[in-house]
Amino acid sequence: MDLDAGIGEVLDRLKELGLDEKTCVIFTSDNGPWFGGSTGGLRGMKASTYEAGYRVPCIARWPGHIPPGHTNDSPAMMMDLFTTVLNIADVPPPDDRVIDGQDIMSLLTSDADSPHEVTFGQAGPRLAHVRDARWKLHVLPPSDRHAEKTAESETWVDWRAPDGVTLLAPFEQARPSEHPGLLSGDQPAPMQLFDLKNDLGEQKDVSAKHPEVVQRLKTKYDTMQRVLAETTTK
Repeated sequence: MDLDAGIGEVLDRLKELGLDEKTCVIFTSDNGPWFGGSTGGLRGMKASTYEAGYRVPCIARWPGHIPPGHTNDSPAMMMDLFTTVLNIADVPPPDDRVIDGQDIMSLLTSDADSPHEVTFGQAGPRLAHVRDARWKLHVLPPSDRHAEKTAESETWVDWRAPDGVTLLAPFEQARPSEHPGLLSGDQPAPMQLFDLKNDLGEQKDVSAKHPEVVQRLKTKYDTMQRVLAETTTK
């Protein structure tokens, strides 16, 4: 089903039922684009630890509560939607476990800052990076499959397809000239620090210029590593 048409049917049905102004509708994605999708000018893709692998659109609609056209680029995570929806519905969160998500309704309605001091990203089962509102520390070397496959000039075949249909090749994706910085930047290495406020494309490692930021974020990373180790062994 066409995406726009499908969403339109949901919204139309809510209106028919008289629930459109009583319902908060949230549209988002689980990760960045695969081969053939636009990264919006960011570095990386799905399965990458660069911003294009993690950063996704989030569109929310709730007449009378969320101002039309409002935007906020403060960091939030998918797990925040659980807590947010519970609070919207006036349902108390479970008290028999730790709920990591935060209520982000203030982000949807105002210029509020993120409720998270830092957020973390994983590469498979491994904790890969930590970031705050401005800085992102790649403790593990960032992965960039898009650049690797483009350099190899390989097509990508979806082995799950019965006929092995070849999907859009990496070099058929949006051209680097259309999205500057997509395939460029410092080569991946451990402990790289990027200033996302001034370098959203993660082009220049500035860890040598800001050792205090590296240390602060690395301390947060180490703390989370210990928490995860204790949690998974229980």
